[in-house]
This record gives sequence, C-alpha cells and structure tokens, in this order.
Amino acid sequence: MSRASQGPANRGRTTRSRPLNRSAGGREADRIKATRAGWASPTSAVTTFWRSGPLPAPVAGVAAGLWAALTGLVITIVLTLLVWIFAAGESAADTAMRVGSDIWLVAHGTPFAVGVGVWSLLPWAWIVFPGVTVWAAGRWVAHRAAIAHPRTLLVAAGSLAGTYAVIGLLAALYGTMAGAAAMPVRAVLHTGGVAFAVSAAAIVWRANLAPDALAKVWRLARPAVGALAVLAAGAALLLSAALIVGHSAVAASIQVIEPGLMGGAALFIGWLGYLPATLMWVLSFATGAGVEVAGVIVTPTAPVSDPIELFGLNLLPTTTQPWWLAGLVVPLAAGVTLARLAGPARSLREWLLPRAAAVALVLIAVDLWWAISVGRLGEGRLAAVGPPPLVIAILCGAVVGGVVLECLGSWAWRRWRGRHVIDLTDDVADTAEDVSA
Repeated sequence: MSRASQGPANRGRTTRSRPLNRSAGGREADRIKATRAGWASPTSAVTTFWRSGPLPAPVAGVAAGLWAALTGLVITIVLTLLVWIFAAGESAADTAMRVGSDIWLVAHGTPFAVGVGVWSLLPWAWIVFPGVTVWAAGRWVAHRAAIAHPRTLLVAAGSLAGTYAVIGLLAALYGTMAGAAAMPVRAVLHTGGVAFAVSAAAIVWRANLAPDALAKVWRLARPAVGALAVLAAGAALLLSAALIVGHSAVAASIQVIEPGLMGGAALFIGWLGYLPATLMWVLSFATGAGVEVAGVIVTPTAPVSDPIELFGLNLLPTTTQPWWLAGLVVPLAAGVTLARLAGPARSLREWLLPRAAAVALVLIAVDLWWAISVGRLGEGRLAAVGPPPLVIAILCGAVVGGVVLECLGSWAWRRWRGRHVIDLTDDVADTAEDVSA
C-alpha cells in the first residue's frame, strides 16, 4: 500500500492491511474521530479518485467557501434575470446581473447607500437562502476534513468565511450602480460573519463535537425558545387580523403596482423577507409601544393623521382603535409557556435559576429582533422607521409577568387540590341518635 493511499494519519505504520471498502452511506453515518487533530482513522478515511484520506482543513474550507458563495450568487443572479425578463419585459442586461449581486448581498444584511440616504431596514429573513448553502458547505468540510477538534474547527470555519467574504467584496464592487451601492466594508463583515457562524454550527453538528454541552445548552434554552415561539405565533395571528381589517388598502396597493405573475411572486418573496420585522411591528403596535413613522409614533390610541400611501404602511389606522391593546395577552402567554417548560422545582434555587436564564435569553433575542426591525428606507420621512425601544421593556416585562402569573396559578391550584375536607357524616348520625333517644 502506497504512502498516498495510507493517508497522513497512517504513515509510518508497518501494517499491510487494506482499509475497509465502505459505502457512501456508511461513511456518512460515521462518527469521525481522529488519532491526530483534523485527520481521520483508517476505517473512516474518505476516498476520492484523486486522494485517499481527509483534506487539510484550510484547503477544505477554501473549497467549500468558494462553492457556497458562487452557488448562492449564481442562483440569485439567474432568478433576477428571469424576473427581469418576464416581469419587467426587458432583455437581460448587465444591470440585471448587478442587481442580482446586490440582492445576494442584501440577503446577508448588507446596508446600501441609495442616493443621499441609506437603506438599512433590510429583509433579514432572506438570510435563510445563503444559510442553506453555507450549512451544506460546513457539513461537507466536517466530513471531508474529518474535523474532530475545536482548533481544527476554527481553522476550517475561518478559511471558509474568509473565502466567502472575498467573494462578498467582489460582489459589492461589481454591483455598484449610479443610484445604489453596497458598503464594501459592511459587505465583507456581514458575509464573513454569516459564513463563519453558520459553517461553525454545521461543523459542530456534523462532527458531533461536545454533545453533552449541546444537550445542556438545549435544556437551558428550551423554555426561551418556547416563549419566543409563542411571541411569533401571537404576532402572526395579530398580523392576520390586521390584513383582514385592512384588506381593501392592500388590494388597492396591489392594483396600483400591477406586478403580474412573476412580479407578484417576487413581491411575495420580498414580503417574506420582511416578515420578522413585520411581526415585531405588529407586537409593538398591539402592546402600546407603537410604531415610529416620519418622526411620529403611531399607537392604537394615537393614530396617524393622514394615511401613508405605501404598501404595508397603509395598514396603520387613522382612527382610534384601543382594542388592539389586547395584544398584551401574547407576551403574558409567552411568560406562562416559559415557566411551564422550565419544569417543577424542589427548592427556590432550582425554581429561580432556569427561569432567570430563560428570561435573559428572551431579552437577548428580543433585542436582536428589535434591531433588525428598525432602520432607514431612504431619506425624508422614511429616514427612521420602526418600533421604539420601549417595546423591549414592555415585552420582557410582560413575559416576567406571565412567569409570576404561572407561579401564582400553580400555587393556588395546589392549595385548592390539597384543601382539607371536613366529613360531617358521623356528627349528623350522632345528633340523630341523640334526638331519637
């Protein structure tokens, strides 16, 4: 057996045995553990037509970063060209390709300079699309480079993110147009940050690094995840109610735009990108914090004076509608869910610590949620739009209130079930005997 076929982890050994001929499914099911940092054992080494054994972590990271960036960029440009041709009725042009590059950068949260203003209120939900390709690239790196140690994990994820960020910089320079241009430094930071975070998580998951730590983190985070799910579901119900109430305004806006089939699909995808921000706007409005537009905070008790003829913003009411304040039930229900998922406790310490940790995670998540829901859509009255910071205090305070309500309700229920029932049957019988006597 040659030195190349043995692989780096097996050089210097005198054994003549050949590695097991394992199928692709068997290799995928392996828990890759290495005898050296980043290198596979003989029975789990990956074999290709040009190399036997795992790739070095930097090489695998660079290859995966190129694949993930170019795949996402090409798919985005092709879809933009299709919409450009069929919806706009124009032939494919260099401008369409530049727009496709900009859309790919927007999916990573890169802000743009538009005219003299800045476009920073971005469709953050689009981050799912590059996240899928980067996750697949991270899983491939974990298997192909046989990642088994944290040091090799950092090297692989760093090389992948660095390569990905270089492509992001080139896309920002190529996508520059007369009216809009991505900020190159922010493009590098955003694309590299997304690539590093997602690929590192994928490598940890695929290589099964620190399973005990992951299980412990999930136990701590499960109540917070449940509370955030209740917040999102409640906001979705409130949004559905708002769309039903304001369906005429939405229909009028669509009739003015007349997007057509392809344009309508593109408009729907764009709205899905703003769905997280929309849900936070609905929660802020329904809990009384309101929404800031054109320097004015619109609340259920302080409506906007003149309707805003802009798709989405035309749902803001022009009359007083205090019944929307019933939305405070949503964060209270989230707090009750958090307390129930935290489980019972045998002492005050066991009761307090998981709930305090979960509330802290909810606070961090709500902060991030609010941060991606505010920004600028241009200049003038759209220079600052979104919920005010007061919504963070209202939501977290209501969640804590829900935890307290669940505690009081559980205590009252236990008291009621454990109440002492006085049996008067014997006393009545004795009294009847005395009377008869």
